[in-house]
Amino acid sequence: MLNVMRKHAGSWMIKVVLFAIVIVFVFWGVGSFRSREASKVATVNDEIITVVDYRRAYNNMLDQYRQRFGSSLNDDMIEMLQIKKQALDQLIDRKLLLQEAEHLGLRVSDSEIADSIINTQVFQNNGSFDNRRYRRLLAQVHLTPEEYETDQKQVLLGGKLSRIVMGAAKVSDQEARQWYDWQNASVSVDYVLFEPARYTGIDPSEEAISTYFDANKETYKTDPMVNVRYVVFEPDTYRDQVTVDEDELLDYYETNLAEFKTEKTVEARHVLIKLDANADEDADQAAKSRAEEVAKMARAGQDFAELAQTYSEGPTKDRGGYLGKFQRSQMVRPFADQAFSMAAGDVSDPVKTQFGWHVIKVESVEAASTKTLEESKDRIVKTLTDRKSRNLAYDTAEQFYEGCFEKDDLVNNAKTFKLAVMEAGPFSRVGPEVLGTGKGAFANAAFALKADEISDIQDIDGRYYLIQQTETIDAAIPGLETVTERVKADLTKKIQADKAKADADAMAAALSEGGAFDQIAAQRGATVKNTGLFARSAAIPDIGSDPEFSEAAFQLSSVGDTSGQPVRGGAGFYLMRLAERKAPDAGAFESEKESIRSMLLRQKQRTVFQDWIDSRKADSQIIIEEAYLE
Repeated sequence: MLNVMRKHAGSWMIKVVLFAIVIVFVFWGVGSFRSREASKVATVNDEIITVVDYRRAYNNMLDQYRQRFGSSLNDDMIEMLQIKKQALDQLIDRKLLLQEAEHLGLRVSDSEIADSIINTQVFQNNGSFDNRRYRRLLAQVHLTPEEYETDQKQVLLGGKLSRIVMGAAKVSDQEARQWYDWQNASVSVDYVLFEPARYTGIDPSEEAISTYFDANKETYKTDPMVNVRYVVFEPDTYRDQVTVDEDELLDYYETNLAEFKTEKTVEARHVLIKLDANADEDADQAAKSRAEEVAKMARAGQDFAELAQTYSEGPTKDRGGYLGKFQRSQMVRPFADQAFSMAAGDVSDPVKTQFGWHVIKVESVEAASTKTLEESKDRIVKTLTDRKSRNLAYDTAEQFYEGCFEKDDLVNNAKTFKLAVMEAGPFSRVGPEVLGTGKGAFANAAFALKADEISDIQDIDGRYYLIQQTETIDAAIPGLETVTERVKADLTKKIQADKAKADADAMAAALSEGGAFDQIAAQRGATVKNTGLFARSAAIPDIGSDPEFSEAAFQLSSVGDTSGQPVRGGAGFYLMRLAERKAPDAGAFESEKESIRSMLLRQKQRTVFQDWIDSRKADSQIIIEEAYLE
């Protein structure tokens, strides 16, 4: 069936986003990316997880954490997060999922695969599938349609089983209500803050600094670093070698015609008379009547922008109701249908949407159009020139790489190709600043190399790199003399925190003996403040977001209860007393019930699925090559 689909779908034209497909390949480890190597990381019931699969999963996960933590992600954090283990667990879970689907006899038909491919947005433009572009795209990532379709079958198979497993999860109204009450309850507490910064005049001795450094040497350990040399293949340097002929222009234009089409647009203003979704008929009629009056005044010649500033209740009121230019799909349907049926200068009758009643004035209309080939020529030439330049740069990088076998080959080849050899380093896993946004990917490639090893071609920010590691600098503990000021500052902060905690502990002890909260605070020169009511997940008035403070406050059960021990918050050490506890508005629950149930259902589905995976692991034979996790 898939062959039939490929034979007869070639007349449709689409624009395909290449990187979106590559993301799918990275996640599933598909096609040529899944070429088997002799070395393996693990076996799951006698099925191999290759080094290639593992490295890809690891690098992908590492990139995700780099985006989240930025330059603060160092080797210690990578080890603490157990990214190697996470990556391998992900691959094992996927393997178990597919094995169990096969064991249960789940099947994916050819028609399901075909529908999945045809309906995938990355293969579509205006809802149409183009087989010629489909084949061309797969060829660019060294895949045949048969290979891609085989792997797409696995994606669908895994999805079927996942849905069956997660289908066991259910959420009752009672569970939703319990979560709502827990999440939306609010408390008000009186509190005292012992702030470390108020303890001044601290000047640690040299002996104390040395002792503190000896006890905390690992804190000052430097990150591992590397030095590298590299050559870069810049596509722009190949532009003067590129030519684009008329046939190529025509082929691109016809294949990507949608790029040159402009949808009809309308420029308009509006007046909105708001109406609650649950409004009764009388309120609805009253809002409509007000809108009719506005329309009448506009048709009588009053300035529409001034009318909007006076009567509109929408967010564009201050701009005279101006909406700018928009396409039909950018507006809700009743509004869009009316606006796109009008001519420039027209004022509409009132139009009702979920927001209320609108009066629309169209200021201009631009009809749909398609640029001619001649009008699009410069744009197409640039696109094709960019593409060909990148191809030439990559081809040159391949030729260069094919001659790199020995330590000095990168330097010698650079002379032959008349390319400069650049040096970078030492740098950590954050990457060299000179690479800008590409520094993380550059660092990933550099740290994956052994001494003198030359990398594969690296595509980083539109340029191609070959990187050779020249030196590895191990993480090391520096001498005290190089970090004295930093150690002194850290010790000073510790002494301040210790003093603050000691005073907080003393107040806690006095409270435990039956002392009055306000009186004991006054004796210690501390000021009692009140937070006002705040919800569990909300910012605390005058304090901000402080999870430790919030958690301790909600653990106080009765008005007058005090925290037994000081609470370490973001600003220092707190002691608190419950002033008020307020239950959430019961009436609001019904309007939020379905969204809460959906959220809890997703959470429960993840738990059910993870429990199921854990049980499969317990019943499976999984052998891991531990060397890859060291």
